[in-house]
Amino acid sequence: MNVARLAMRRPVTTVMFFLSLVVIGLIASQKLPLEYFPELDAPFIAVNIPYQGSAPKEIEREITRPVEEALSTVPGIKQMFSETRADSAQIFMLFDWGIDLAIKAAEVRERVENVRSEMPSDVRRINVFKFSTADDPILRVRLSSSEEGTDLRGQYNKLERLVKRPLERIGGVARVDLSGVAPEEVHIDLRPERIASHSVDINRLAQLLQSENFSMSGGLIDDGSMRLRVQPEGEFRSLEQIGDLIVTDAGVRLRDVAEIRFQPQELNYRRILDGKYAVGIDVFKERGANLVETGRAVRDEVNRINASGDLGDLHLILFGDRADGVKSSLRELLNSGLLGMALSLFVLYAFLRHWPSTLMVSLAVPISMTITLGGMYFAGLSLNILSMMGLLLAVGMLVDNAVVVVESIFQERERPGANPTEAAASGANAVTLAVTAGTATTVIVFVPIIFGGATDVSIFLFHVAVPVTISMLSSWLVAVTLIPMLAARIKPPKRRIKAERFERVREAYGRFLIWTLQHRWKTAFSILGMLLLTAVPMNLVKKDMFPADDSRVIRLGYDLQGTYRLNELEPAIRKVIDYLEAHREEWEIKSIYSYFSEGNGMATWIQLRDDADASLSSTEVTEMMRPGLPKLAIGKVQVQEGNNDGSNSEGVRLALVGDSTEVLEELSRSVVKVLEGIDGLVEVGVTGGNAEREVQLKVDRDRVAAMGMDAQSVADVVATGMRGLPLTEYRSKDGEVPMWLRFKDSESISMDQLGQIQMTRPDGTSVPLSALVSMDVTQGPAAIERQDRQVSLTIQANLDGITMPQARERIEKALEPLALPAGYRWGFGRGFDRDAEAQTEMLFNFLVAIVLIYMVMAALFESQLYPLTILTSIVFSICGVFWAFLFTGTTFSLTATIGVLILIGVVVNNGIVLIEHVNNLRRGGMLRDEALAVGGRERLRPILMTVGTTVLGLLPLCISQVQIGGDGPPYYPMARAIAGGLLFSTAVSLIVLPTIYAMMDDLSNWTKRVMGAASDNLMRGRERATIADVQ
Repeated sequence: MNVARLAMRRPVTTVMFFLSLVVIGLIASQKLPLEYFPELDAPFIAVNIPYQGSAPKEIEREITRPVEEALSTVPGIKQMFSETRADSAQIFMLFDWGIDLAIKAAEVRERVENVRSEMPSDVRRINVFKFSTADDPILRVRLSSSEEGTDLRGQYNKLERLVKRPLERIGGVARVDLSGVAPEEVHIDLRPERIASHSVDINRLAQLLQSENFSMSGGLIDDGSMRLRVQPEGEFRSLEQIGDLIVTDAGVRLRDVAEIRFQPQELNYRRILDGKYAVGIDVFKERGANLVETGRAVRDEVNRINASGDLGDLHLILFGDRADGVKSSLRELLNSGLLGMALSLFVLYAFLRHWPSTLMVSLAVPISMTITLGGMYFAGLSLNILSMMGLLLAVGMLVDNAVVVVESIFQERERPGANPTEAAASGANAVTLAVTAGTATTVIVFVPIIFGGATDVSIFLFHVAVPVTISMLSSWLVAVTLIPMLAARIKPPKRRIKAERFERVREAYGRFLIWTLQHRWKTAFSILGMLLLTAVPMNLVKKDMFPADDSRVIRLGYDLQGTYRLNELEPAIRKVIDYLEAHREEWEIKSIYSYFSEGNGMATWIQLRDDADASLSSTEVTEMMRPGLPKLAIGKVQVQEGNNDGSNSEGVRLALVGDSTEVLEELSRSVVKVLEGIDGLVEVGVTGGNAEREVQLKVDRDRVAAMGMDAQSVADVVATGMRGLPLTEYRSKDGEVPMWLRFKDSESISMDQLGQIQMTRPDGTSVPLSALVSMDVTQGPAAIERQDRQVSLTIQANLDGITMPQARERIEKALEPLALPAGYRWGFGRGFDRDAEAQTEMLFNFLVAIVLIYMVMAALFESQLYPLTILTSIVFSICGVFWAFLFTGTTFSLTATIGVLILIGVVVNNGIVLIEHVNNLRRGGMLRDEALAVGGRERLRPILMTVGTTVLGLLPLCISQVQIGGDGPPYYPMARAIAGGLLFSTAVSLIVLPTIYAMMDDLSNWTKRVMGAASDNLMRGRERATIADVQ
């Protein structure tokens, strides 16, 4: 049944149908979650095992290796990485996308618990983490004092009461994390000299403290008619009670040999914001909460806290606001979309010269967009930076189907004596198949993405594909039902106004088509020459799937020569801060934020101004900054562009993998030397920290045995005194407080003092530690990295004027002569793997999309050759993309690849409209060449209108610097790919497509003649054979 006729016969039903869809869409749009990024569970699981006060080698041997061996039996692990540093071990596992991480996390916990007995007994916590985009903070706040030098580490209780709790009470806020301050602990700081003078056994003291601080259930007793619960309690209720504890048979109390006090937890890191100590406050939202509303409420509360004056000289500063980035991106996208719609309306009116028809066509945009928002809600999607990208891409294409239908209806109504209703029905029916096929080809390119396997690229594209698919299907429904119904009721102009210039263009175009058909081989060679010439831009255009973007943040990394304490790191980082402060105005710096940590290095983030007066890009500031960076005695400063959330950009990473750390270090020196000689690589160095000094204690077992002691008790005393022993928590009115036993000032004890620590013998006498052990100062690694249960060493370099693919090619060529020992290898880091995976997957999507497009067109034309004619438009469009990128200086990135994927589904629509009309004319009795000329002239207007609306709809994005989410990759590579490819392909296809059609038709006829002749010869041969048999 003709859909257009059905809609025209039931106009009220048609209007109510679309009205109901619009109402549902409007209601659903209000409930649509607004997020920065769709909630995705990344296929990573991490195991973190803290173990304070231990050397990396010890942790690797006693924790990392046993855990790796246990986790290697978990099925589905693609790669395993580990990093062992002083105080902790971290193991990372990479799985395939789409795997059930909850099940895998349970398996990981089980495997780790199975080997817990092999770990040191004082390992207290084992943390297993899953990663989700919903776990990222939506807002980062920094707190600093107006007075320089103010130490904020003891402000935890004040900040928890005045900042943390008020923020956590806001609806939609899941939690608030404070960093740079910590709650108080109970410290029992032993005085070594008093321990020795009173002959206190430290191991016995630790056991006594554990046993004296307890609370347990003692069961129930019946006392007459009452049942009472027995609750034995021996918990310490005050610091005085702890100090009164008798620790020797002679009546010595704990206060006699130790200092007992509340003290803020020792932090091994600090933050500095614009020269002042700072505290980090990260706000996390609940899953499903509206990002913008929650962010607005948090900002209002931050402003209220600042205005209240309760913090005194402390001030809260918004440092990173994802809600603001989404709002900014959404606002800029909306402005670009509205401007694109206005330009599209101008194009429509310029061709139609009839306001009612122009407005009727433009109805497709709001109706389709509203239906799309409803569809996204019921599909369980959110409005985020990816889905907004899909919506914006669809805006320029939503009127295409309506334009083709209206143009066909106009042609029918111009016929003498045409009935409006019949003209609308027949005009719509004439192009229904073409617009259906055109919509199908646009939508079908996303089929491999929507229904294919889950990868990071496909998941990224899925949230772009669904809005485009729903909106295009909605626009098709509007074009084949609502538009004919309205067109039958709109009073046409008394006389269609025709632009004389366009009529002259159309006639000239018709004559030119006739000439190309008469000189087909000249046209064919011209096409071949044009294709060969495209090799120039294909080689000149930069290609980088994940290029660095101008995120207005520059990151300084520090390659430290060893591990240093905070009082050694701070002067170095302040030297860099002073250098930056001296150029704050010149380099348009908004803020300078630094982080430094013992054992984990340090970094500085420079936030550039992004106001209207800012004129420098982050790349320009980087080049100005690099030459004058201060020289540091403790290491080297490295500059690289990063992200505003403080994350590090990929750069170039190489991994050397083998069994021996010493061999890898020797190989790394050779590799670094080679990489430093490659043009385009700067700041080449080994990551993960350099060797640091450590004291190794070797127990003299014979001597220890002669003293009536054992090696384990000696090690326990040293570990308790130096690293600290966690005791049973102290219960205060505010909750449970950690309690630690250690030597006083253990972090600053000297080797001589370490040797004088007294060890208590079984008879009560004491002996110095130096009499039982030998002490040697050696070099040990600051960090140990492992990859798939082998030791690895990472070399990193920053790029200077080259892309990742170029870097890969140069590195492979430079390292090709490198001879590695057996069992050792090198490989690229995740940055290169991600590029290769993205390119492979997008190539697969392209090939599948082209095959599906061919199948749709073959079904439409009932031909296997005519679709090949239209597929040449894809080749021309790819050429146009590279020419457009060459002239605009655009890098071919992942967003550009998305644009090309959409382009190949859109660019064939013009060919479908043209060839379908030509076939209809031929079926009506018109000769082929005449049908091509007439069909070209009659379809020139709708083709130019659809191309004009699409290109002008994308024009604001092509020339703007709008970024995904406000700080991500820009949209313009995608918009330029679609606009440039569509313009070039349309211009070329209008000229050469009829010629290719004619050549394909000749080929088809020649094939039929050859096959017919062969069939005739075969039949005659059979006839002769039959006659011969009869004779």
